Amino acid sequence: MRPTILVTRPDPDGPATARALARATGLPVVESPLLRITAAGALPGLTGIATLILTSRNAAHVYAALGGPALPALCIGEATAEAARAAGLTATALGGDAEALVADLLRTRPDGALMHLRGAASRGNIAARLSAAGLSAREAVIYEQELCPLNEEAQARLAARKPLIVPLYSPRTAAHFADLARPRAPLHIVAMSPAVARAAAPLDSDSLTIAEAPDAPAMIRAVVATVRRVEGMGRPD
Repeated sequence: MRPTILVTRPDPDGPATARALARATGLPVVESPLLRITAAGALPGLTGIATLILTSRNAAHVYAALGGPALPALCIGEATAEAARAAGLTATALGGDAEALVADLLRTRPDGALMHLRGAASRGNIAARLSAAGLSAREAVIYEQELCPLNEEAQARLAARKPLIVPLYSPRTAAHFADLARPRAPLHIVAMSPAVARAAAPLDSDSLTIAEAPDAPAMIRAVVATVRRVEGMGRPD
């Protein structure tokens, strides 16, 4: 029995992820965003800020929507850097997670004041750690992440007997999905990082795979590998 893929990412990343996974696997993909991203208000004052720190594509999207000026940006991973470039910023991709980004910044010690633009729910305590190490760093919340329920189609897929593959991209989404999901379907989780895997641990899943790197290409590879393994389970010897 061929599996279905359930994508829980918010707009605008969710539809793009669904299309990429459908192309890579040839499987049906169901979308049920578990977060809604909204601007938290106007941008903070940026006078004197030399460089932005962006740790998610959502930060880049909201910054552009709020009409932010074209400042240089240091970003977690290439996907965030691409979103920042699309917003008109000169972006540099650093480490793929908060720990790697902080390590990169402490090693390179960029000149000038830094501003970390983030969501209300954020991990890593980046600005405080940089400030404690002697860098000039501040932070501002520019977007909210509202939790959303599973839609009817996602609930139906979870209640069915057909295998369901669920890629999870953030600890918060993984924890929320674990709270909501009561699967009867054989459930196969693909986590973007060990932190995401830990958040998904309460799920009664048939398998849990961690991507080899915290980025979109590695997630697609991990999903494709999971599809092959799950489809192989149903083949006669």
